[in-house]
Amino acid sequence: MKTNKKSHSLALASVALILFLVLVSSAASAATPKITETRITTNGIAGGTAIYGNRIVWADYPTTFGYNGDIYMYDISTKKETRITSNGSVGVYQYPAIYGNRIVWADNRNGNGSDIYMYDLSTKKETRITTHESAVGMNPAIYGDRIVWSDSRNRNEDIYMYDLSTKKETRITNHGSAGTPDIYGNRIVWPDSLNGWKNSDIYMYDLSTKKETRITNHKSAIETAIYGDRIVWTDSLNGVYNIYMYDISTHKETQITSKGAVAPDIYGDRVVWDDEGIGPRHIYMYNISDSTKIRITTNDSEQEGPKIYGDRIVWIDWRSGMDNPSDIYMATLSYFPTADFSASKTSGNAPLTIAFTDKSTGTPTSWKWTFGDGTSSTKQNPTHKYSKAGNYTVILTATNDAGSNTKTLKNYIKVTTNTRPGIYSKNK
Repeated sequence: MKTNKKSHSLALASVALILFLVLVSSAASAATPKITETRITTNGIAGGTAIYGNRIVWADYPTTFGYNGDIYMYDISTKKETRITSNGSVGVYQYPAIYGNRIVWADNRNGNGSDIYMYDLSTKKETRITTHESAVGMNPAIYGDRIVWSDSRNRNEDIYMYDLSTKKETRITNHGSAGTPDIYGNRIVWPDSLNGWKNSDIYMYDLSTKKETRITNHKSAIETAIYGDRIVWTDSLNGVYNIYMYDISTHKETQITSKGAVAPDIYGDRVVWDDEGIGPRHIYMYNISDSTKIRITTNDSEQEGPKIYGDRIVWIDWRSGMDNPSDIYMATLSYFPTADFSASKTSGNAPLTIAFTDKSTGTPTSWKWTFGDGTSSTKQNPTHKYSKAGNYTVILTATNDAGSNTKTLKNYIKVTTNTRPGIYSKNK
């Protein structure tokens, strides 16, 4: 019989293509999160927002696009809203930041200018950090015991820092041209028009080395954020605002977007921003680890100012249109789990007791174990006793809000019966 080699090759190619598509589809499913959206406020008068852990903070105003706002907080775990201030002295574009139990913001209650204030949720105590009424910029930033902000007390804008542990204020820059800063660990970043007010670049100051570094030389950078070794910012290098990233450890710069974007934030491997294309802006996210980009919001309303912490993203949303007030919305990301496990031992004489350990990724919320001997468990890390000899297949199904995934290890556990005690000796 003559074999049609061409047909045979095409058949093999088709099979390979199908397998490839299945693998790609599976990988895409695992990498694409389920997005659950929650409306945080219903007052319709919310301004800029920030998030840390289970807490969301924002400025809330009495009228649309108004002044004389106050700081509010929402606890995701208790679903409780708390009013932090009652002075009505948070101006427009003066937004809060949060780290741990501390909330910071710029407040103009003392006159025409603004000062930095802090509220400690654990002690319920408010502290005035500055007394110059010269804080500027849309918001201060906080990390640990350190608060940073842009300050015009010398008629020009510079970066200042206050250490809560030492109660010491430090002037970080003396250029007189600094924009709104961000801080992570020992590093402070900010846009600076040191080379002319139309020529702004990103700079970084390392508190441990007391060294200032110019990160960009495009002369077109604004709005920056930092997490770990990564700095993100908005840059109009090619005539359109886009998001860029710089890795401090590798000294590598990466362009994240190409069609127009502003207001970036970063947490871990995830960068978020609002898209500045034609029509209303929407919230997007880029995953650095796999170079994938997804749209977070699906509503056609105007959305802006995203902030990210872990699997949660918050933003301002004009769900009822730009002529109507705005509210705070939150997206929770749930990734498809990948089931995995290990055992304290995989062989031995009956009766054999084994501790199984769940090693699944994707933060499962429920587990289903099948031990191969007709028994099962829903514990995350069960202990099981095998009473009889045999080879047992173990199956784990891990489930979260996004879906389920199963791992099967055939004949994983081998149980034997020592029918001739003493046959084995140390001398053998």
